[in-house]
Amino acid sequence: MEKLFAYGTLCDPATQERLLGRLLGDGVPDTLRGYMLSRLRGIHDDYTIVQPKAGSTVSGRLYEVTHEELELLDTYEGDAYQRVSVTLMSKTRAWLYCENPRSRFSHHIEPLESK
Repeated sequence: MEKLFAYGTLCDPATQERLLGRLLGDGVPDTLRGYMLSRLRGIHDDYTIVQPKAGSTVSGRLYEVTHEELELLDTYEGDAYQRVSVTLMSKTRAWLYCENPRSRFSHHIEPLESK
């Protein structure tokens, strides 16, 4: 199994069921250091995304997923996000979907915090 740190729509049970065909459970609370929450403005909706920022933290949930499920999530997250390996405050290594700075969507991202 793989570890996934989620902070937005991937924490939603309905989204998990739709994308993966199962619920991931409650997950384990954890915190990511060195990133900040931002908003990706889409055509129809806004999405939460994280960007690197020293001194900031993001609260989220740690889930276990299969490698095949990660591939499904890669497709769902698309070009605006990239999957990177991070170490959480709990010292757990996990996958994270964060801003893809090479994405054509990067100019639609607005910080949610002023730090």
